[in-house]
Amino acid sequence: MCRVAIVDDHLILLDGLRWVVSQYDFVKSVDAFSSAETLLASLDEGNHYDIVITDLQMPGLNGHDLIELIQKNRPEIKILVMTMFDSPYVIQKVMESSANGFFVKQGDQLALETAIKSVLNGSTYWPEEMAELSDVKQAEPIKLTRRESEILSLIANEHNTRSIADQLFISEETVLTHRKNIMGKLGIHSTAGLVAFALKNNFSKS
Repeated sequence: MCRVAIVDDHLILLDGLRWVVSQYDFVKSVDAFSSAETLLASLDEGNHYDIVITDLQMPGLNGHDLIELIQKNRPEIKILVMTMFDSPYVIQKVMESSANGFFVKQGDQLALETAIKSVLNGSTYWPEEMAELSDVKQAEPIKLTRRESEILSLIANEHNTRSIADQLFISEETVLTHRKNIMGKLGIHSTAGLVAFALKNNFSKS
């Protein structure tokens, strides 16, 4: 029987995942955390988990930071990344980290159960449809939508969220949503990373 921790900043999804995982007969307990910081605090208090299931894009410490900290301080804990983004860039980032597996949120309950069991048993888990991406460096670059490209170009040209919203006649919330989607598609988790990607790929000249 194993103890599971789930980290996701989307509370409805978090509650649903906790219920689903708690139904598996090999699971002893499931604790849910809305941020990486609260999970780390729980670990500091002496709580133990056999596996952590974490999202990547979260406020504060993101999933990449969390993976690094867990592997540094609690390497015995298995890590399964769960995200809605399945681009080659994201998969490459996960493969390059110390995570033990990758699960797409669009997957079903049986696939999630298989993923958790595989990771707990010492194997890795990568969805079958992504098998050809085991060498992600050969994958084709992800394509952004026209709107995402516009926003990335403006970010590269040092426009803030309000300025972008004004120029494109959209709300700041919509800008932030597009920005999060861009970061998820590219596997980038900082503004500096976005700017570097944009400059390297000539988005600043758009």
